[in-house]
Amino acid sequence: MVPWLDCVRRFCRMRAFLILVLSYVLFLIFGAAVFMALEQPGEIAIQAGVQNLRVGFLNENRCVRESSLDNLLKKAFFAGKRGVAVLEAESEEYSYDFSSSLFFLTTFLTTTGYGSTMPMSDDGKLFLVMYSLLGIPITLLLLSCVTHHLLPWVTHGPVHHIQTRWGLSHQRAALVHAGLLLALTAVLFFLLPATTLCLLLPDWSFLESLYFCFISLSTIGLGDYLPGQTQSLETRQGLEFATSCYLLLGLVFLLVVLETFWELPQARALVRFFSGCREGQIKGLALDELILTADTPLTLKERAPPKEEPQYSLPISTISPSNPNEPQPSTTQSTSLPGP
Repeated sequence: MVPWLDCVRRFCRMRAFLILVLSYVLFLIFGAAVFMALEQPGEIAIQAGVQNLRVGFLNENRCVRESSLDNLLKKAFFAGKRGVAVLEAESEEYSYDFSSSLFFLTTFLTTTGYGSTMPMSDDGKLFLVMYSLLGIPITLLLLSCVTHHLLPWVTHGPVHHIQTRWGLSHQRAALVHAGLLLALTAVLFFLLPATTLCLLLPDWSFLESLYFCFISLSTIGLGDYLPGQTQSLETRQGLEFATSCYLLLGLVFLLVVLETFWELPQARALVRFFSGCREGQIKGLALDELILTADTPLTLKERAPPKEEPQYSLPISTISPSNPNEPQPSTTQSTSLPGP
């Protein structure tokens, strides 16, 4: 092997975690630069169009003062950011009815948070803080428990079936199962829902529907796309209920997929490469098994059980009599050794 190549590989192994952090920072910088280059021209064009529209409106309506128009636009934008339908102010549709409130709490507790609706009163904000302190841990606990109940049926059982049916090793069977599970997840929770939304909402393209599914299940929840906002009240309520169920089921299945990939030996080896072996050595040990010694700051030792002296139910003289002619008692009646 080339000496300099061996030195580079040794340096990468010793500084793997630092290289990972620096690579992630560069990845973020690269993504921000590309996103700015793609989106900034459109933003500038929209700003210019709105400014031209504003100037034209003021020129056509001389009786309207510029300050009054700006004040109206600011209030309308403020209300729209909080989910209040300004353009439909005279209708009976509200953003805080029961179905919308249930949809909002579901997205809030699953940490999706589309941001289309937010509490306006101080009492609502205080209630939401107190409610989330209990609701978010319970939601995460529920999702985790359901995930662990599904793992034997979705992951462990199929892996064992593939291993015995196809004659593969455990590593290969786990890798094949993870690939099949990932493909099934993409079809059931991304492609099919995106196709359904595209058919139900004619103003949405397939890419916009797929984008909404990804934003929802990744719990990013930008809120730029929400189904049913331009539909009737019944359609909006139905889509909100369907979206709530989709979030809960999709998050559970994604957690199962993540746990499946985490159990892959290749994934564990990759984590050990970047984080070191100390995590794998300490994981699963109780605190009383970590013993500090003077030689090493942290040493893992197995506590050996204390040796017990053998206990006898009869005196030594009875077991080994001085007179060899005397009859000796049986061993089962004279000794009682401790169990393992």
